[in-house]
Amino acid sequence: MQTKARLPLTALGLMLGLATIAQAQAPARYFLLAMGNSTYMGNAQNEADAVLAASGQTGISSTLSTRGTGYKAMLGYQLSPSLAVEGGVLDTGSFNYRASATGSGLNADYRGLGLNVSALGLSALNSEVSVFGKLGLTYSAMLGSGSSGVPLGSKEEKASLGYGLGGVYHLNDKLGLRAEWERLYSDVTLFSVGLQVRF
Repeated sequence: MQTKARLPLTALGLMLGLATIAQAQAPARYFLLAMGNSTYMGNAQNEADAVLAASGQTGISSTLSTRGTGYKAMLGYQLSPSLAVEGGVLDTGSFNYRASATGSGLNADYRGLGLNVSALGLSALNSEVSVFGKLGLTYSAMLGSGSSGVPLGSKEEKASLGYGLGGVYHLNDKLGLRAEWERLYSDVTLFSVGLQVRF
């Protein structure tokens, strides 16, 4: 299986425009490195079952892990006390498919990799804690590879708008601990905790 999605040019242009404004206004810059738990809610299990059925195997019994470990690295620009933009790379982790059947069955791994650009609306609760909502664009590829008798090679590319909520606990003027939940696209969410560093 291989599908391709065109980037929503209007949304991408808006994000790039905000980044250009950020550079023009000499914003506060920051770097975020985070990791956490990702949850997959897509159709990879049904699609892999169909691969086995198409190869002539019957009596298919399969499982798909729906949780993985995700990572992301983001570079951000705070335009004002209430607005920031950021972009970077993310890894939504691996999800494992295992199936037994009358033939050889199938073991497969799916992994999501992508790019994200987001705008954040910020609100300071006090001098130490701030919260935010975010709206972003994620372009990703879900890669699948399998073994155990039945070949499986798939790559699904897609672009989607997503959203999230989070907060930052500011340890000092430079360092902050950030936690957030986000729906990157319709079938993957990520809850992450990370270190945010201003420079």
